[in-house]
Amino acid sequence: MRIISALYNTAGRDYQMMANNLRKSAMALGYSIVIYPLNDDPIEEFINKSKYQTSCFFKPHLILKALDDTKDDIAWLDIDCLMKSRIDDILGGADVAVTLRRGSGLRDIYDGYINAGVMAFRNNQASREFIKRWISHIPGSRADQDALNKTLIDDTFFEEYNELIDCGFAKIMVRSCDEYNFFYFPEDNNAKIYHIKGSLRETYYKKCVIEVLGPDDSLINGSK
Repeated sequence: MRIISALYNTAGRDYQMMANNLRKSAMALGYSIVIYPLNDDPIEEFINKSKYQTSCFFKPHLILKALDDTKDDIAWLDIDCLMKSRIDDILGGADVAVTLRRGSGLRDIYDGYINAGVMAFRNNQASREFIKRWISHIPGSRADQDALNKTLIDDTFFEEYNELIDCGFAKIMVRSCDEYNFFYFPEDNNAKIYHIKGSLRETYYKKCVIEVLGPDDSLINGSK
């Protein structure tokens, strides 16, 4: 499995430093990793855009490109993730794996179900078809994440972890954010991936880097 991510060209967010740390954490576990620069975005009109939600729309297109760039299965991790353990089991018998937040019942379509920060894709036609359907939901969506949720919402209630969803065109494994995409800091956890997103970074990013990579200030500050 190959790890992929993207380096966002957004001022003031320290993405280069986070890219260095993600790369280090993946390589320490024996994974190859490719971090695509934002200006590799296949959607030309989004190149050099700085708005967060606009830049997020490139994600499914970039994942398609990554599948074509290798024969390996791939796992997408947002640049503000750190890998703690190997995730070879994430796909199970599925074509695509997504990560489900905690909660039950009717929730917000953007921020209540699947978090798009960690996903995995088998390198086959079924996963490509899933991504194309994901892209088809982008018009009218706020970002890639609610488009992703819209792709699945007719086939699941989003309430069961390790659920294998058969959409007809692809099989989707629903993993828990607690295990594969953890952002419930400061709770104790057995997570395989930390996702130190948004407002969590100021308080927890440095602590997570020290836990995962060791107390190396050069990595935290981005000089390596």
